[in-house]
Amino acid sequence: MNLSTEINRKVYPGDRPRTGNATKSEHRPRADYALVETDITDLVQASSRIEALRSLVLVFLREVDSLKKVVAPRSRKKGDAINLDLEMDAFEASLIRDALVKSKGNQRDAAKLLNVKPTTLNAKMKRLDITIETITTTD
Repeated sequence: MNLSTEINRKVYPGDRPRTGNATKSEHRPRADYALVETDITDLVQASSRIEALRSLVLVFLREVDSLKKVVAPRSRKKGDAINLDLEMDAFEASLIRDALVKSKGNQRDAAKLLNVKPTTLNAKMKRLDITIETITTTD
C-alpha cells in the first residue's frame, strides 16, 4: 500500500489500525466468557471484604446512636437562653452515667474510662447527684 492509498482510505468507527505483526493468536475479550479460577477467588475476597465493611458500618451506627443519646439536645422553648453551666453539667452527667453503665457500676473502672481519678469522679457524682443504684437499675 502506498502513501496515496493510505491517506485516501476511509476510517470507520470501530476500525483498528492495522499492524503488520498482528497474529491470529491475539484474542479479543468476549462478553460471554467463562469464569476462571482467579475471577472466583476475586469474587470470594470481595464478598468477605463487603461483609467486613458491613459489620464495621453496623458498629459505627451503634456508636452514633449511643452518642445521640449522650449528646441529645435538651428540650427548650424557642427563644429561651442557653445556660452553658447547665448544659455542661448535663453533658458531663450523661458521660459519667454512660461510663458507669459500661463498667457495670464499678467507679474505679468508670474513672479509668473517663481518664480521671476515682476521687474526682466521686466528687463529680456527688455534685451532679448521680448514684450507682439509679444507674444499675435503669438498664
